[in-house]
Amino acid sequence: MHKPIELRYFLAAVAVAEELSFTRSKRRLKLSQSGVSRRMAELETRLHVKLFSRNHASVALTDAGRAFVEEAKLLLVHYERAIQHAKAAEEGVEAHLTIGHSPFIDPVIVSTVLSIHLPLHPSLIVHMQSDFAPELIHGLLTSKLDLAFITSPGSNRKLTTTKVSEFPFYIALREDDALAREPSLRLNDLQESPWILFDRKVHPLMHDLILRRAAEENIVVNNNQNVFSADEAFQLVQEGMGVAFLTMTSATKSVRPGIQVRPLIDAELRLEVCLSSRADNRSKLVSEFARTFMKRITQVLKPSQMTLPIIP
Repeated sequence: MHKPIELRYFLAAVAVAEELSFTRSKRRLKLSQSGVSRRMAELETRLHVKLFSRNHASVALTDAGRAFVEEAKLLLVHYERAIQHAKAAEEGVEAHLTIGHSPFIDPVIVSTVLSIHLPLHPSLIVHMQSDFAPELIHGLLTSKLDLAFITSPGSNRKLTTTKVSEFPFYIALREDDALAREPSLRLNDLQESPWILFDRKVHPLMHDLILRRAAEENIVVNNNQNVFSADEAFQLVQEGMGVAFLTMTSATKSVRPGIQVRPLIDAELRLEVCLSSRADNRSKLVSEFARTFMKRITQVLKPSQMTLPIIP
């Protein structure tokens, strides 16, 4: 067994990794520059691993250093959470959960989350945070989030995911577009139109999937426009800049006069909303909340999705 390493070494390693400078790190750690250098040397000696390569001008992480700092950040997150939980317990708060969700999630899911009461945790406090898929996944992996509702999170061995609902993409187009007469659309119907997509930063997996499906159908996407919100997408559609790919929730929330929305029929281009947590999260509270939510949401959401709505 290794002798336990004090918290101050983890704090120093993370500071140096983020600043990549002993000079800037010393102010953050309230040490002298030689003190920072000595602490890093002591840590490397204790670990028998070189974490940083350095000279008089710069500091860089080694591969071992990157691996160490990634886990050290998780340790510091748990350290802060331990303090917060202790203070919450002292103030009489039995438990709290931080739950992330996509900005485009069905409001029914959010209202169902907020309606849940656990008999064993009558004072449970739930904090909801909205963010894009990559940030939600990162929040789970760094334990900043206990649970998250993520649209099509993809395969990740560090996450446990349960499908909550599934629905197609929707296409927004001007009502004077000939395609607006169709009750539903397929990718090939859209090959003559410029495409308006959510930016890859919003959801890399889904952005890439749309373009991959286009390539598989031999569709050349012309004048591709990228947006960060449904409002931006609808404005571009109104101005005749193309057709927009939207989730059902964003389509129904932001639809405007002069625009029609039609479901996109494609076996692979479907959005799954999943309830996700860290695979190694052993919290009984998280497990109980997830089980209660899944039981409740199956009663709220109708299983039949055979008829897809046409949104005028």
